[in-house]
This record gives sequence, structure tokens and C-alpha cells, in this order.
Amino acid sequence: MMTRPALGALLAMLALSFATAPSRAADGEEDRSFQGNDLFGRPMYTVGSNPVNVGDTDTLLRAVAEARAAYEADPSIDNTTWYGRLLAYQGLHREAIAVYSAGLKRHPRSAKLLRHRAHRYFNLREFDKSIEDGLRAAELYRGKPLERERLGPDYFPGTPDVVQFYLYYHLGHAYFAKNDYAAAADWFGKARQVGLGTEDPPGYTAGVYWQYLSLARDHRYDDARALLDGYTLTLHDLRDNIEANYYFDGIQLFKGLRDPATYHSAEDSGKAFSTADGMSAGTAYSLANYWLIRGELGRAKEALRIAAGVQTWSYFARVQAEADWLALFPGETP
Repeated sequence: MMTRPALGALLAMLALSFATAPSRAADGEEDRSFQGNDLFGRPMYTVGSNPVNVGDTDTLLRAVAEARAAYEADPSIDNTTWYGRLLAYQGLHREAIAVYSAGLKRHPRSAKLLRHRAHRYFNLREFDKSIEDGLRAAELYRGKPLERERLGPDYFPGTPDVVQFYLYYHLGHAYFAKNDYAAAADWFGKARQVGLGTEDPPGYTAGVYWQYLSLARDHRYDDARALLDGYTLTLHDLRDNIEANYYFDGIQLFKGLRDPATYHSAEDSGKAFSTADGMSAGTAYSLANYWLIRGELGRAKEALRIAAGVQTWSYFARVQAEADWLALFPGETP
């Protein structure tokens, strides 16, 4: 006869299995998982196994299967983090949150798990929960050295991300989406400093881009311009970036070195996380802010409409475009 503790452990594992398994579509259709609703109430579905092009699909699925097996055998913080990251790469943010929540019951003071759950809450437009987790993680990391993510297998290594960089970066995004640009500027500034200190050109560039927008949207134009003037990287410095360099391109637009008339692009870059939707949302959102900062609301509106209308709902540019639209054009739909 199974003992009560053993039965409880089995039921917990079965519950987690159901929580982390995406709903199945009809035969002959791609997997389809309902994740929630966007800020306009539109349903958000993840379709397929590799919606944001993180690499070869078969390789991704192999990594997911191995990560799940490792996690079920040993739900350590690193194994939990890696499995949740791979679920999120598949667009399964609710399932990733379930994994992180289970991990936080085992490791309640894990700043790393809080950082990752905060990210997934942001993707699902649950900004207050994202901020709550992010602030708890920041407090737990206070005074501690920078920490890097454990790499995945050689055939699918992931990136050696600095945990605190993305913790601060996602706090910046959550505050930006709530139109708290002063707090957003502070957190993006912390992320930018980590990117600079760790010699991470893509991270530093992303930090500059979003801190500039936060400062400018907060009407702190002198600080915003000084930040742009201090950015001197070139595309050569970003040559190893695994994603498209539209943050760099956006900085050039804000500096006046790109023509806004020819700036928008919907061409798939072929790089990870940089599909046609990602490029369209990212460049349109840069254009929207270019016009907003210049007081040209009509032109900004059309760019926001594009950014908020791409199909792939997890891109940060679409999330922020939705939040901006609700603040600027209440009662209207894009």
C-alpha cells in the first residue's frame, strides 16, 4: 500500500505534469496553448513548438525533454531554472510559471527563480506580480556578487546571462508598462551599468535604449540626450549578438542618424527571437517613440498600431505598445 507521503508526492508530480503540458489541438494541427489575454482582452495563444525561432526545432525539443527529465530527477534551482527557460522559449509562459512556483516552494529564498517568474508574469501582462517578484529578488541579491545562468548542453547551450542584468531589465519593463517612467529609468540604468561592467555590448545597448525612452517619456530631456551622446558603440562591437540589433538601430534613429521615413522593417532577420513579427514590432515601436518624443501623436499612433498588432504577443515591443495605446487612446482599439 502506498504511504500518505508517497501518495502526496505522486499527486504533486501528476499535478505539475498537467500544469506544464500544453493543450493539444486536433490531429493534423499544431500544438496550441492558451496563455491568457492581452491588455485589450484578446486571447493569447502559443501555436507550434518554436514560436520565436530560438534555433532548430528538433534540437529545442530534445533540450526540453532532457531538461524535464533532469528537473524531475533533481528539482534543484539550476534544473528548475533551465527547464522553465525552455518552456518559455516554447511560448509556454503559464507552464513556466507553474514550474517556478513549485521551485519557490522548495527554495523560497531563490532570487534566481523569482527573477525568472517575474519575467514570465511580464509576458502575460501581470505587471504588479512581475514587480513584486522582481523587488523581492533585488532585495535578496542586495550586496551579493553578480551571478550567471548555468549553461545548457553543448548542442543547445543557451547564453551565460547575468541574472541581475535581466532582473533589473525586466523590472524596468514592468514599471514602463505601468507608465512609471522615473522608476523604469532607475532600473534600466542599473541594467545598463551591469551590461557596461560585464562588457556585454548587446545588454549595454538594450539598457541605453530603454533608459533613454524612460527618461524622454519622463520629460528629462537633458539626461536623455546626455545618455545618447555617451553611447559610442558601433555595429562591429555588436557583431556577436545572437539577436537582431534593432536596439542599436533605434538608438541611431533617436540620435537623428536614421531616416524615419525608411526605418520600419518587417523582414525576418533569421536570428533567434528576431522573426518578422519581432522586427516589425521592434522597429514600429522605436518609430512610435520617435514621434511621441517630438509631440507628433498622429504619426506615433500609426506606429503603435503596427507594434500592438503583430501576431506574436510575447515580444516586449508589442506589450509596451499595448500599454501605451491604452494610456494615450483610451476607449479605442488599434
